[in-house]
Amino acid sequence: MKNRNYHSYTKEEFLEDAFFMEWVRDARPDAAAFWESWEAEGHGNVTVMREARGILEGIYGLERIQSPVAAKAEVWAGIQAGMQEQPVLVSTPLYRRFWYAAAAVIIPAAIIGGYYLFSDREKTFTTGNGEHLVVTLPDSSVVTMNANTTITYQKWSQEKREVWLSGEAVFEVRPSVKHLAAPFTVHAGEIDVEVLGTVFNIKNRRNKAEIFLQSGKVRVTELQKHTSVVLAPDQKANYESEKLQVVSVPANNTKAMAWRENKMELTNTSVKEIIETLQDQYGYTIVLQDSSIASKTIEGTLRLQNINSVMFELSAILNVTIEKHNDTLTFKNNGPRGY
Repeated sequence: MKNRNYHSYTKEEFLEDAFFMEWVRDARPDAAAFWESWEAEGHGNVTVMREARGILEGIYGLERIQSPVAAKAEVWAGIQAGMQEQPVLVSTPLYRRFWYAAAAVIIPAAIIGGYYLFSDREKTFTTGNGEHLVVTLPDSSVVTMNANTTITYQKWSQEKREVWLSGEAVFEVRPSVKHLAAPFTVHAGEIDVEVLGTVFNIKNRRNKAEIFLQSGKVRVTELQKHTSVVLAPDQKANYESEKLQVVSVPANNTKAMAWRENKMELTNTSVKEIIETLQDQYGYTIVLQDSSIASKTIEGTLRLQNINSVMFELSAILNVTIEKHNDTLTFKNNGPRGY
C-alpha cells in the first residue's frame, strides 16, 4: 500500500515498506510509475531512497538453488559437529532486526588490526573477529592474515625460513639477499608448504587444509604419509582425512582470495560453507532450526564488511528469521515463501 509520507521516510523505513520493496523486486508498471514520479519530484530524502534501493537490489540479485534432498542429513550432521568444536569470540554486536545493519555505516574494507607478541627468538601475530593484518617478514615477504588467524616464526637462519599458520592467510614470498638460498616453509597443521618465490593462499581450519596457488610453484607435503604434490598456478591442493588431492581451478579464479576484499564469491556455495566462513570471521555459533537450510546453495557475491549487513541479506535470501541469544545466532525458517 502506498504511503503519503514518503517524503519524511528514513532509509530504515524504506527498507521495511512493502510497496517500496515490491517495486525494487518485481518492477511492476504501476509501482515503477509511482516511484519514478516521486523520485523526479526532488524530495529532500531522495538520496536516502536511492541508497535503500541499492541495498535491496543487491539482496534480490542473489539467487537461491536447492541442493539434492539426499545430502541434507549428512551436511547438517557435519555442521553440528563443526560448530561444537569452534571457540566463540564475540566483538561485534548483532541487532535482532537486521535492517538496522543495512543502514549502518560500513566498516572499512581493509582493517589493519591484530597484535603481536615477540621475543628475541619468536614472533607471533594474531587477528581477532573481523580483522585483517598485513605483516612484513624479515626477508620482505608479505603475509595478509584473515580474521581469527595466528602466524608464528622463530629467528631465521641462513638455512631455513619457517612460518607456522593456524587460520587463513595469503603469502607473497620474495627472495632476499640475506636469505636468498634458504627455502621458505609454511607449517599448517598436518601440511607443509615449501616455496622459493610465489603468491598463494593457505586455509588451515577444522582439521582441513586448502592451498591455492596464484603464481610460482609450491610443494605441498602431507606429514603423516610423507606424500608430496607440486602445484602449478591456478591449482589447489585439498587435505582432509589424511588424503591429499590436487584440483585445477579456472584461470584467474578469485574465489580463494576474495576474503582480502571482504567478500565471499558464491558459486554453488552451500549454506554450510557460508556459516563456517561467518564463524571464522566473527566467532559466532550459528544454529539452523530447520536442517534443510544447510544444503541450500547460493550464487552471487556476499559482502563481509559487516556481520549485521550479512545477516540482513541472508535473512531475505533464505526466508528466515535470525535471532540472537548471547553468542548464538538461530536461523528460523519462515515457511515456503521466499522473496
